[in-house]
Amino acid sequence: MNQITILVNQFETIYNGEPWYGSSIAKILEDITEENAFWEPKEGAHSIAQLMSHIIYWRQSLIKKLENDLEYKASMKSEDNWKTTENLKLLEWKNILSQFKESQNKIVTLLSKEDDSFLEKPYSAKATMHELIKGIIQHDIYHLGQIAYIKSIKKKRL
Repeated sequence: MNQITILVNQFETIYNGEPWYGSSIAKILEDITEENAFWEPKEGAHSIAQLMSHIIYWRQSLIKKLENDLEYKASMKSEDNWKTTENLKLLEWKNILSQFKESQNKIVTLLSKEDDSFLEKPYSAKATMHELIKGIIQHDIYHLGQIAYIKSIKKKRL
């Protein structure tokens, strides 16, 4: 099995498979209501909606590279990196979920068209595409843990 296939399988498993660490993203997100998505555990803490928007933002780095958009640059300083809950409420939870699903489909479709030589291409002066892809997977799982934790806190408060 080539490396691209392994990475595509990881994206699919994390999204709606049975990952070794527990529940998939789809499973964790399936019963989050609009109200719970925008709930902040304490003032200044991120909501589930903010975390999902942040995940989508960084997935765009990979999608844009897969689409050969060499001009796109994600930035820690971008307003889109951490959108406010108020701005995300205007977008609505169902649309955030739809954007995430679309990012998943794009990554799997576009990445599946590549071969292993793509992984050695530079993403930046410091990283290859392989490092970016592994980083996106790790980033998704990291924030998924936060989402699951916020979800459990909210349930305990009901």
